[in-house]
Amino acid sequence: MKLPSISGIPERSRKLSFYSLLLFLVAFPLSVSASQIFAGFCIFWFLFSPKENFPKVKPFLLPWAFILGAYALVFLSSLYHWGEYANFWKTFTRQSEAGDFWLSIIFPIAAVHASEEKNRDLIYRFVWISFLLVLVSGIASVFSEYRLGKFISNGFSPAPGDRRQHPAGPLFGFETYLPIGLMNTHLTYGGLLSFYIPGIFLITLKKLQEKKLKQFVVFLIPLLFSLWVFLLNQSKSAWLGVFAVLLYFLISHSRSFQNQFPRVTVFRISILLFFVILIGFGIRYFYQKNWLLQRTLGQLTEIQTPENQRYWIYKLSLPLLSETALLGTGGGRFKETSSEVSKSFIQKNEQLWYELYITPNKHAHNDLLEFAIVGGWLSGILWIGFFYLLFRRVQSSDWKDGNFPIVGVGFIWVAGFFQCYLLDDEVALPFFALAGILWGQNPKEEKGFSKGSVIFISITFLLNTVFWIWRLSIPPELAYGRQVFANSSKLTKQIEKRILPFRKQTEERSKKLGEELLVQGSDAGSEFSVEGCLTHRYPNPAKLREEDYSLGFYISPSAKNPPTKIQITVFSEEAFDEDKLYWSHRKFDLDQKEIILKSGWNSFVWKESLGLAKVTIFPDIVFFRSFKIRFGGFDPAMPVDFPALDLGDLCDFKSE
Repeated sequence: MKLPSISGIPERSRKLSFYSLLLFLVAFPLSVSASQIFAGFCIFWFLFSPKENFPKVKPFLLPWAFILGAYALVFLSSLYHWGEYANFWKTFTRQSEAGDFWLSIIFPIAAVHASEEKNRDLIYRFVWISFLLVLVSGIASVFSEYRLGKFISNGFSPAPGDRRQHPAGPLFGFETYLPIGLMNTHLTYGGLLSFYIPGIFLITLKKLQEKKLKQFVVFLIPLLFSLWVFLLNQSKSAWLGVFAVLLYFLISHSRSFQNQFPRVTVFRISILLFFVILIGFGIRYFYQKNWLLQRTLGQLTEIQTPENQRYWIYKLSLPLLSETALLGTGGGRFKETSSEVSKSFIQKNEQLWYELYITPNKHAHNDLLEFAIVGGWLSGILWIGFFYLLFRRVQSSDWKDGNFPIVGVGFIWVAGFFQCYLLDDEVALPFFALAGILWGQNPKEEKGFSKGSVIFISITFLLNTVFWIWRLSIPPELAYGRQVFANSSKLTKQIEKRILPFRKQTEERSKKLGEELLVQGSDAGSEFSVEGCLTHRYPNPAKLREEDYSLGFYISPSAKNPPTKIQITVFSEEAFDEDKLYWSHRKFDLDQKEIILKSGWNSFVWKESLGLAKVTIFPDIVFFRSFKIRFGGFDPAMPVDFPALDLGDLCDFKSE
């Protein structure tokens, strides 16, 4: 048997590295573990041919240097804070952002493989396969109550304790769920789909531009399915990212569209209008039938919502950003350091204790903010430099038949303002691989200054900054809102407006007391529930609350048709689920009282009726005492003057 010659090893290792990259493209929509294995193979085999391959890496070293620099600064910051770690190497290897640097090694390797023209056709085919796997798995997960990844790995049967899918409402008689494909979360899946939607859109647009109507329809079908799944996915950060990168690309290539589309005729305008109206009615239908979509769009302008906790996360992040400008806090220490900041918030307003406790604080939910905090400002600036180079590459990327525009990788810039996609291995690894392929499509070094990239990055960054300056200018006492559950979203909003804020906000309280809110009689008499207060007091270990629970109801002297009586049911809530936030696993009533209402202030007082632990470690054996309320004694044929509701600072109403 003739052994392979040593001289042939570099060529074989290059091929093995290339084929591993192709298998990686197929694997990452299906399995995180498999994708990491093939990425490791791609890197490993590439290192066996340094003499042949390393010179080809040179055009791609500059962007990679920005990435490695950002990770290196996190590592240096970690070394500086060595003594503050309980177990440095355990924290660094499991939690530190710098430990993810190896993911980026695939970036220059993918770029080298894509720079060889003979490889590109095969790469594009596998990108198409990758897209179809993401799309098909997403569509399948829409109709599966089980998370497909775990369901399949468990032999197509649910394992005890597995989390179910988030319901998205019925569709044509079928129950639907938030699409997550084979991923663990809907945000991760939204990130993967975002890589492809801009490319599919551009290909479809190009077929229309070239007047190839049959091909246009062929590509329009997967585009529409992608948009439908993307809409159900509910990842608002990904929506913004995809919209931004598409807008940037289209503006950058606006000249290529001039005088290229089919001549405008009455018939063609009619066809276009027909499709626009059809799509419009389809969107309207899905919106009306999907309560989750209604809630998501309705929450875009709200601060206090079940999943919109960015306000609290950034409130805790900004003090860290100012205190650690040069050296950062160190990798994997965001939760620890932000928890220290949260103590000052809780000491001022104890009702925020549970709110801040369940707010996800493992990271900053903002890529730039995260790296600027854990690695110092320079680490965040290096990421800005990388994205400048990325958008310069997007601006100069070719748009040819046969290729797959991979400009979707740019979505992470804007989407990363609201979510740490670069800390999510399931998104970050394909991001680096696809970004490398984008660079490899045009391997020539770009030395010119990109004015468009600077303008785009500056405008989007400033818009995000101004937006959060405005949102964060709202004091915590007004940003916090007790959760209300009523029989309609309209009534819920009305009740929320009648709940007074903390006593410190005297001006806002006076304003709400002076407002008039008229509610239809049918709604005014329906029962609603209001989030109450914890049975134990801060700090941790927590001590049993000794004060009675008290609420106040204010009826304006000028009210024409106010309620004259109220029924209040005190109920216990326990075992809160962080994922669903305010929906509890078990509720049971404790007491019910009815009181007569008069003009002015009316009070309700309730004393704890169960024997609870005197001292406990929060949140164990800690419950909520919440309230179900029903007004009565008014004329249902007339609009009802809805009373103001005051829970004080901690269910400790005091008449004013």
